[in-house]
Amino acid sequence: MEVQPGPATHRYRVYGLEVASELALPELVPSPSGQADVSIELGPVAPGLEETLVGASWYAANRHEFLLRIDNVARYYVADGRRITIDVDSAGQAPASDLRLWLLGSAFGALLHQRGLLPLHVSAVKAPGGAWAFTGESGEGKSTMAAFLHRRFGWPLVSDDVSVVTASDGQSMVHPGPRKLKLWQDALETLDFAGCEAVRDLSNTDKFQLYLPGEQDYMPEVLRGLVVLSTAGPDSPPRLERLKGIEAFDACMAAIYRPYMDHWFKQPAERMNGVLNLCRQVPVYRFVRARSLTDLEQNLQPLLELINNAEP
Repeated sequence: MEVQPGPATHRYRVYGLEVASELALPELVPSPSGQADVSIELGPVAPGLEETLVGASWYAANRHEFLLRIDNVARYYVADGRRITIDVDSAGQAPASDLRLWLLGSAFGALLHQRGLLPLHVSAVKAPGGAWAFTGESGEGKSTMAAFLHRRFGWPLVSDDVSVVTASDGQSMVHPGPRKLKLWQDALETLDFAGCEAVRDLSNTDKFQLYLPGEQDYMPEVLRGLVVLSTAGPDSPPRLERLKGIEAFDACMAAIYRPYMDHWFKQPAERMNGVLNLCRQVPVYRFVRARSLTDLEQNLQPLLELINNAEP
């Protein structure tokens, strides 16, 4: 693997944070030079932590530090929500895209939790009235949903996989993540992303990371709705229901990205306040539909009516 820092530090903005990075990160939106909230450096990383509260063969963590060990790729050291150091495995053969995938996934997820932020495992798009985020169990089609809405209606992608939500003036604001999509090969072909760079995802040979060109604007958006996706039988009509009370709370809790990290780095009251604010400020829905790429728009009609008729 050949990974070289640029002649000068790269500046980006992601998740509402200013990032200074020695490593070029084409997935992120460039930002003018300024005071960095987060620094990303290339350098040596110890194989373990001096103090460990939780750990396994591939990670170790305490209240302020996180160490991620990925064989043949790199070790990632995350400290105090401010710094990520990457020790690249010089003997490994993994491509640079794999190095960035772990960095922008688990390593950055730990950093967000260390900062006391609320990262959600969602895909989100900006509809005319504001942002809508889609969550659900793995394989429920979050990325495919965002990709379809982006291609069919031209709604900009806010993020895929992770978004950060903050409270501001009684509203929940969703901050964009990396501008890329993860799609299975059949969805990639059906939705016709010709002209976009697609890189095979390391976790599965039939899944790809899709880099979207020309998406350089960065603005936090008001989150108008959180939609939990669920699969119905092939002959079942689509249905949409508003979740309230404990159901809405449980859905918000289930949407947290890497929830075990939430327990490592935050106090219980801090975790609870973030989720309660989200439940109070954002309506939560469950959308059950048959998953079919050929009848995608037809199956989405109840959801499209909700989004199009929602008050801005």
